[in-house]
Amino acid sequence: MFSHRTEPVVESARPSHMLLMKLRRAVSVAVLAASLTALSTGCGQDRPTTGAPPSDSAGGDHSPTASATGVPPSTGGTPSGSPSSAGTATTPVQSGAHGIESRAVYLSAGVHRPPAVHSVVNSELELSRFPSWFAGSDPTAAREIAQRAQKTDFSRNVLVGWVETTGCSQATGAVLLASGDRLTLGVIQPKPKPECLVAYQVTVVFEVPRDRMPKHPVFGTGGAAATAPGPGTTVAFTHLEGGTAQGQGPKGSEVTQPAQLNAYLAGLPAAGAAAVRAQLAAHPLKSGERRFGFKLSGCRPTGAALLITPEGRVSASPTEGENLRCIRPEIYAAVLAVPVNVLPTRVTAID
Repeated sequence: MFSHRTEPVVESARPSHMLLMKLRRAVSVAVLAASLTALSTGCGQDRPTTGAPPSDSAGGDHSPTASATGVPPSTGGTPSGSPSSAGTATTPVQSGAHGIESRAVYLSAGVHRPPAVHSVVNSELELSRFPSWFAGSDPTAAREIAQRAQKTDFSRNVLVGWVETTGCSQATGAVLLASGDRLTLGVIQPKPKPECLVAYQVTVVFEVPRDRMPKHPVFGTGGAAATAPGPGTTVAFTHLEGGTAQGQGPKGSEVTQPAQLNAYLAGLPAAGAAAVRAQLAAHPLKSGERRFGFKLSGCRPTGAALLITPEGRVSASPTEGENLRCIRPEIYAAVLAVPVNVLPTRVTAID
């Protein structure tokens, strides 16, 4: 039984090909591609190992295992915060999977239950939103990812962020693998114990040259699409005719409960409030979800993105139109939904 958090693994700073070399010591490239298997979310299942000598990592039986995981489509993990259900089938990955040129800029393993993220981050703007995924489940990870990835040169590289359940043993390294457009995650970990009360997860962020990334990447053996660079789903968005910005910048409020929503809508022009109500009717509130409403200003934006800090501050910014200029910014109403397990225990400010 493990319940402690480990610090980011020193080995994660090495180029991914170094990790792949460890896998190759156990099997040939051809055998590796055929033996990569999907990790089960259950703790008590046996998992295949290569039977290779212990790796360089100190402590315990660290026979490298190469596990390529199938990730289900998800925008925020399961609301309960439990491990994502990728199924229990052991499925070989596509033949021909190979290590993709990359560098792990962040890696940590523990039992923090982060959402099931598999995102491609293409710009500094998207990077500013990405740590929000971890604000509730692992604030330290949110801060460290932002710090370690801040020098990424997005003119040449992209970031690939991946969270995966590793079962009853804690990952010590990871490598990004590709077969055509399909990306899979190779995990280096000790031989799993027969059973455990809580499954481990690994969180890893790779830096990948743009010219090495698949044109249309899909994730895991299930071919899931990438999750958004940041959490939150826009469930209502409308232009406010005659709307004016209030105070210094956009202000927001929680609108999860009917009384909260009514108070928010009362501050909007009648036509805008009616439009928001109509859009929300098409997106009923889900179990394990909280919602936040904002007034945003921008030049022809098409939606909004949520920002969440580890300290509990929730805000939003308009999306698209960031490079447009207008004489007078337009005012929009936006309502965003987010699973509760993404949020910190206490929301301290909404703006």
